[in-house]
Amino acid sequence: MLPVKVAALLVCVIMYPHIVASTCTNKEKDEILEHCKEYIGHGPPDLFPMDPDEPCCKAAREVPQMDMQCIVKLLTAKEVKEYDDHKILDLKHFCELERRRKVMA
Repeated sequence: MLPVKVAALLVCVIMYPHIVASTCTNKEKDEILEHCKEYIGHGPPDLFPMDPDEPCCKAAREVPQMDMQCIVKLLTAKEVKEYDDHKILDLKHFCELERRRKVMA
């Protein structure tokens, strides 16, 4: 019986990263591009969301685990030319509620 439990545990450990890996959708990407366009374009000014309750941050929090890397991977060639992937990745940090509450306190 012990080998069966060990084998089951091994399967869980191997599968775990696949279970928690987030997947985002084109709908979520489109929401980020629509609501965050003033923050994620190439070049200056380097603006960032100040209020975690604004539409841009709400859209970012709709992405599973706020995985902005997933959003970047969904960008089309045209979107890559228009939007700065580093600024998209930064949305996670600017829109995290807990982090914002600590900074504002």
